[in-house]
Parts: sequence; C-alpha cells; structure tokens
Amino acid sequence: MDKEDVELIDEYEVIKGLVGVLIVRDRDTGLYLYNVIEPTLSDNANRVLMRTRELIKTGSALPESGDIEEHLRSLVNEAMSKLRIRLSDDELRSVMYYLVRDTVGYGKIDPLIRDEYIEDVNVNGPNKPVYVWHSRYEHLRTNITLGSEELGSLIVKVSQRVGKNVSSAYPILEGLLPEGLRVELSLRDVAPHGPIITIRKFRSNPITIVDLIMNNIISAEAMATLWFMLENGINLVIIGPTGAGKTTLLNALLFLIRPEARIVTIEDTREINIPHEQWIPLVVRESETPNVQSVTAYDLVKVSMRIRPDYLVVGELRGEEAYVFFQGLASGHTGLATIHAGSLNAAVRRLLSKPMSVPPALIPLANIFIMINRVKLGDRVVRRVIDISELLDITRGGLRVNTLFRWSKDRDALVKLSDSALIADLIRAGRASQEEVDRELRRRVEVLDAMARYGFRSPDAVFRVTRNYYVDPERTYRAVISGELP
Repeated sequence: MDKEDVELIDEYEVIKGLVGVLIVRDRDTGLYLYNVIEPTLSDNANRVLMRTRELIKTGSALPESGDIEEHLRSLVNEAMSKLRIRLSDDELRSVMYYLVRDTVGYGKIDPLIRDEYIEDVNVNGPNKPVYVWHSRYEHLRTNITLGSEELGSLIVKVSQRVGKNVSSAYPILEGLLPEGLRVELSLRDVAPHGPIITIRKFRSNPITIVDLIMNNIISAEAMATLWFMLENGINLVIIGPTGAGKTTLLNALLFLIRPEARIVTIEDTREINIPHEQWIPLVVRESETPNVQSVTAYDLVKVSMRIRPDYLVVGELRGEEAYVFFQGLASGHTGLATIHAGSLNAAVRRLLSKPMSVPPALIPLANIFIMINRVKLGDRVVRRVIDISELLDITRGGLRVNTLFRWSKDRDALVKLSDSALIADLIRAGRASQEEVDRELRRRVEVLDAMARYGFRSPDAVFRVTRNYYVDPERTYRAVISGELP
C-alpha cells in the first residue's frame, strides 16, 4: 500500500530500536490498519541468519533450561566464523531478534503478543490477514499473514507449550500458555476455513481498584460502596459482553476482601490472581484420556461447599454450576461471579433458562448486578461500569430493581441515583447505625481518592492498604490521605 493511500494515525515502539507499530487509516475504505515494522536485514545479516537456522535444525538443539539467548548467540558466532562474515552491532541485534522471535517466541505473531495494547490475537486461517483487538482502536487488520506451513508450525508450538495434544480425534484445544496467555485452537475438522487460533492476553500484574478509578472505569464512591457491601456479605454478579473487562473487575474487587478470609475461586482457565493466604483456586479439567475423569465447574462448586469458604467465586456462570452456586448463596456463603449478558434482564433470563435453571426465588440472592461494557467516547473506545443495581425481587410483572449508580455519557461519570436498600436492611437489622454507615462510606471514598491521587495502584500497595484498614481503619485513613502507605 502506497504512503499516499494511507493516513498515519499513531505510531509507537514495541521493542525499543527494533520493532515498531504504525496505525494507519486506509483513505479508500476508512479502515484502520495495524502495521508491524520489523528490522530490515542486510545481505550479510540474512546469510548469517539462514546459516544459524541450519545449525539449529542439524542438531544444535536449544537447551531446555539456562540462557537460551546466550546459546543462540554462540550459534550466530559459529555461523559468522564459517561464513567469514563480521556483523555490526545493529546487524547482530537484528539477527538475534529474528532467532529469538522464531524459537523462544511465537514467530511472526510474536510482536503482537509483546504489544501491551493488544488484548486478543486472531489467526483466522492460512493465508489470511491476522487480526488483533487493540485497546485503543478495537478490531484491526494487521500486515501479518501466516502460510499453511507457518500456521502448522505455530499449532505444534502452541500445543506443546499448553501440554495438550490436538489432532483430528481431538480437534479443539483450550489452555494456558506459559506466559499466562489463554489460547483457543480449532483444526480444519471443525473450522473449514481454519485452522484458527485465538490468543487472549492477560497482565502479569492484575489491574487494581485504583487503576480502575484512575482510568475512570468506576468512581471512588461506587467502589467504596461495593467494598462495604463485600465486607458485609452482600453478593455481587458482574455482567457484560465479551471483552468488557468482567474478570478484570472481579479480580480487582477480590483485593477488598479481608486478608484472612477463606476464598475459593472456580475457573475454566486460571485468570484470577489474589494475595490472600487462604485463597484456594480450583480449575476445571477436561479429560481426553479414557478412564481419566473430567472435572466440571458443577463438580467444583459442589466440592467447594464442603470446604466452607467465606467467599465463593465463580469466574463465569455458564451451566448447571449456576444452580449450585445459588444454593450456596442461600446457605449463607458470600458469592461473586460473572455472567455473559448485555443487560440485567438478559442475565436473569439466562439464569432462569437451561442449562442454568436457577429457581426465580433464588435469583435475588445475587443482590448486586454490576454492568460493565465498552463504550465510545469521541474517537476512543473505553471501558466503563455503566450500571450498578440491586435486584430486590422477581415478580410476575418483571424485575424490581433499585439502581444505585448509572453512567452518564455526557459527563463521562458514574452518577449516584439512590441509596442502597440492602445497606438499609443492615441498619434495620442492627448490624450498623446510619451514622456508622455514613462515616464508613465517606472515609473509604477519601481513602480510595487518596490512593489514586498518590498513585498507590500496585497490587501490593492496594492489598497493604486494605489489610491495614481492616486492622485499624482510622490510622490507615490518616496515613493514606497524608500520602503514606500504612
């Protein structure tokens, strides 16, 4: 594509001095495109690269442990010696980049995985452009295409690193790559245009409540209210479409739970990461081996009831485990979960329908529904909590709902609409006075605002503040608003 055909929208580096990204707009179609710019090799550098690859293929196996890059560098030196070529530092760095990319990394799509703005990488079949989901620009077509052989090599590499076989007998693979990336892979047996690969990225350091407040995804006032509710055993369900940030918000909220609490989390693939000592993560296991039992989310929720968690967390409600989860809420466990739905009404319809089949009388036990979604602000796409509501009852006439907070697009703010009926019930039950509730909510808002103001956003800092707050709230409050970690 000629330079005259595109308009430069954005540019940045993925690997300093080596790999860059250009976001451009096609003037004819108006589409935004994602172009990876990799180093250009001189003739000598290309000859060294080819010879080094031959050395790798002919028996110089990569070490399973130790410094792989150092081993590759020794092979490059061997190749230069045999070819009687001496490369400059820049040429050598470029050669090393391609070797690491194609051995330790994931080949041509490795720059996409390294790009911190990329959330999903979508390989839709051989000889088709790879697409990405970009946190700033949403779906983008890249300038990367994988041929049949390249895609086949990537499938082998992915399956080996996940530790699962994929074949015509088992044409679907789901798992977690060593870097913490979730991968979904389908062979041509079930994907006629395939094979297809989707890689979903997660941050090694979880996004915290302070990150969410600083990025205006949720307000300090709303977060303080949810914090108080979690402490007092009020159940929360997060709803939203794919990629809205449901699991991110769930993980952030778990940092607000008392540090000594017993927390059981149930997931298809490990995404939740919290520092609590009594955190028990349980993961679904799908067996492809005869006489090896599959362990479903339903099995794990049943097991969790027997180990008496203070908080039961289900990464995503999808099937019959929802019925057992709500039975757990009815028996007094505090629960958190996410569900894929576009609205509160849609979430309730899913819960009522098969395979979840939750009785209508139990659904209001999921006291609070938090709706998070991607919204467009000007030319940006951002994530926002757009509604926090209490589900008070289900009647023949529909849902009886008390909306606490709702997002205003004009103000780009989460606006408080009403006081909590559930907190009012706590007051009527004598568990707290109105004065105590008002003071506690006000103090927690100030703590969260101060954490955002002073940049106390790391997981360690957030957990340190919440841990100390439970021990000595007033002292912790005074420390944080003065800009100190307790």
